[in-house]
Amino acid sequence: MTAINPYSDLPNIYLGKDGNTFNLMVDNQPPVVLKWDEGDDNRIHYDASFSLDANIKQQISILEERLISSKLSGVEEEQEDPDLDPFDPSQITINTKSVTVTNLMTRLEQQTIKLDPDFQRREVWDMERKCQLIESLLLKIPIPLFYVAADSSERWTVVDGLQRISAIRDFTLGKEYLEYKLSKNGIQDGNKRVPHKGEGFPLKGLSFCADELEGKRMIDLEHDEKLIKYYNRIVETNFTFVIIDPSTPEEVKFNVFKRINTGGMQLTSQEIRNALYGGPATRLLNELSATKEFKTATTCSVKDNRMEDKELILRFLAFHLRDPFKYGKTYNIDNWLSEAMIIINALPNLDNRDFKKLIAKGKVNKDDILITSTDKLKKDFILAMCRGYNLFGEHAFRKSCPGQRRTPINKSLFETWGVLLSQLNETEYNNLVKSKNDLMKEYESILRDDRFIIDISRDSMKKTSVENRYTKIRNLINNYK
Repeated sequence: MTAINPYSDLPNIYLGKDGNTFNLMVDNQPPVVLKWDEGDDNRIHYDASFSLDANIKQQISILEERLISSKLSGVEEEQEDPDLDPFDPSQITINTKSVTVTNLMTRLEQQTIKLDPDFQRREVWDMERKCQLIESLLLKIPIPLFYVAADSSERWTVVDGLQRISAIRDFTLGKEYLEYKLSKNGIQDGNKRVPHKGEGFPLKGLSFCADELEGKRMIDLEHDEKLIKYYNRIVETNFTFVIIDPSTPEEVKFNVFKRINTGGMQLTSQEIRNALYGGPATRLLNELSATKEFKTATTCSVKDNRMEDKELILRFLAFHLRDPFKYGKTYNIDNWLSEAMIIINALPNLDNRDFKKLIAKGKVNKDDILITSTDKLKKDFILAMCRGYNLFGEHAFRKSCPGQRRTPINKSLFETWGVLLSQLNETEYNNLVKSKNDLMKEYESILRDDRFIIDISRDSMKKTSVENRYTKIRNLINNYK
C-alpha cells in the first residue's frame, strides 16, 4: 500500500499501515514511527536514530495539536484550505461607526443589536474578567474594535465582541432588568420585585479606586453624587464598530469575518454561521444535537463547546437537502454549509429575502432542493443515526471497524453514510443488516484504500473527492441492499 500523506502542510508525515500510527519520512533515513499516547500524556512518542531539524519537529508539534483537538472535540480534525476564496473588493461595503456605551445600552434595550442566543448560552467570561473590563472603561483604556453585520433594517448581529458586550450589558443594564423589559407582556408575578435598570453585577477585586467602587453597581454610581463621575465616564466611553453593509454578498461577508476574526478566542466557522444565519436553521441544529439518537450514534463523544456537533449535523443536512453531485468545482465547504442554513431558514416556501438573493445570483437552483420540510429533515436524520449505530455500533461514522481501536468521528463519513442510509427503504436496509458481516469485510478494504482515505481527509471537500466517496459507499450499499 502506498504511503498516504493526510495533511498537505505536513509533507514528511504519513499514515502508518494500521491507520492508527504515523510514519515520519525523511530523505535517506529509515522511517520513524510516531505513536500518540491518548492517555493523560497526550504526546507523540518516537525513537529516531538521527537528529530532527526544527522544521520536522514543528510538523510533529502541529500533528500533536491536531490529534489533541480531535480527542477533545470528538471529531477528527479536517484540514482547511489555507487560501480563502478570492473576491472582488468592490463587493464589500464596510463602514466604521463611533458608538458610546449609552448608544449600546439603547440598542440592547431596543433589541436592535443581536447577541445570538446560541452564543449567550456559552458566554464564558467569569466575574473577574467582567469586572476587569468595566475597570478598563473607568481607566479610559482603549477597547478593541467590535465587528457586526447589519441587515436592511439596520439591526446588527455581533460576530466579534460578544463577551465584551455581554459584560457591559450585565453591568450597565442588568440581566434581570433586560429580561423583564424584553418579556412579551412586560408583566411579572405580583409577588416578585420589578428589577430596575442598572442593577447589574457589583464590582469586585478592582485595582483602581477599590475603596470607593468595591461592591458598587451601575445604579449606585448614577445616584451617588460622589460617584457620578464614574457613571459618566462609563456611559461616555466611545467604541469603534466595524459594520458590514447588508448589500455585501453572503459568501463575501463570511469570508471577511474569517479574515478579521483574529482577536481573543477565534470563532469557529460554525460559530460565525450561527451568528450570520440565526433562525430556524440554528434552532433545528440545536434540537437535533440534543436528540438521544445523535448522542447514542456518536457515543456522546462530540463536544458542543465550539459547535462541533452543530457543524457535523449541518453537513448531513446540507448534502441531504441537495444532491452531493451538485457540489461544484467552485464550491468550498463554507459556502455549501452557509447556503444550507439559508435554505433551511427559507423552508417550507423558499421565499425569504436571503434565499431569493441566492437564486438571483445563480448560487442556488430552486429545483435542486430535494426536501422542503424540516419535519422530514428531522425524521431522516434520526433514522440515519439509528441505522448507523445499528450497523457499526460504537464505530459508526469513524475510520475504524469493530475489533479495532476506535477512532474519532470523521466528518465525511458521518455525512456520507448518514445521507445514504437515510435514503434506503426498510427492505433495502434490512438486507444490509442481514449481510452485515460481508459488508463489513468489504468496507474494511475500502478504508485501506489510499484514494478513499484522501477523499475523506485531506481532499475531502474537493468536488472529485465528494463524488468519489459517495460513489464508493453507494456501490458498497448496492451490493448488499
